[in-house]
Amino acid sequence: MSSSARGEMRHDRNSAPYDLRAPVTENLDLGGGYFLTSLRAQRIASNIHPGQFVMVGTPDITQLLLRRPFSVCLVRTGPSGAEEVRLLYRIVGRGTALLSALTPGTELTVLGPLGKGFTDPTEGETPLMIAGGVGSAAFPFLLERFRERGMPVVLCYGAKSAADLPMLDWFRERGEVHVTTEDGSAGERAVVTAPVERLLSSGRRFHLYSCGPEPMLRAVARLAAARRLASEAALEAFMACGFGVCLGCVVEAARPAGEYGRFRRVCLEGPVFQTSEIRW
Repeated sequence: MSSSARGEMRHDRNSAPYDLRAPVTENLDLGGGYFLTSLRAQRIASNIHPGQFVMVGTPDITQLLLRRPFSVCLVRTGPSGAEEVRLLYRIVGRGTALLSALTPGTELTVLGPLGKGFTDPTEGETPLMIAGGVGSAAFPFLLERFRERGMPVVLCYGAKSAADLPMLDWFRERGEVHVTTEDGSAGERAVVTAPVERLLSSGRRFHLYSCGPEPMLRAVARLAAARRLASEAALEAFMACGFGVCLGCVVEAARPAGEYGRFRRVCLEGPVFQTSEIRW
């Protein structure tokens, strides 16, 4: 599925990545261990597309030896255009703990844009985003792009509990949102694919976009295949380089092809794949 066939949004990288020193401009504690950090990185913000990512590190490698990958959650514009990238994440280790504690003015090293992003739906398709927990980080930027074009947007947002639904109010203000939690503390007590299945049976034709835990992505891929729907997933993986050299982020493909046969690099051939491309 080429980018030209899907519309205006580019699926592949159209500029070389920039390696910048980017100051923190804002660091918001969203509660529950979730943070939204803004970095002033104008050249990256001006060139990045929804679904692409950045590698973030510290100028002092004794603080953090390897950079960490982050989806770009939002791009903030100013008087001169796109100026900042915003990163949504949960504290899970040393790197995210360090990032969450930074104050405005602290500089980080940021490499991006990296990877391949999402494509546009075709005429007659409604974007249906399916997020599991912090997998929602991939979608605010994408949602904003669709809203700019007057497209209706639907989000199915699932998590373990109400505490694991960062930016829920932000999403609700901008689109149709179906919430599920495993413990029933918010929305429907169910897994996120429950409302997805109902929507797919409603007669509307959707283009699926998913990001979250692998079992959720696998289930979405099966639903899409059964209905022959366009379906893309943003994958997460451990990365050391972010541009295809270390081969530390490979996933198995459904059909062998290319330089590495049955494997694809999440950082380069992804992180966004058609779900039919992956051996789940």
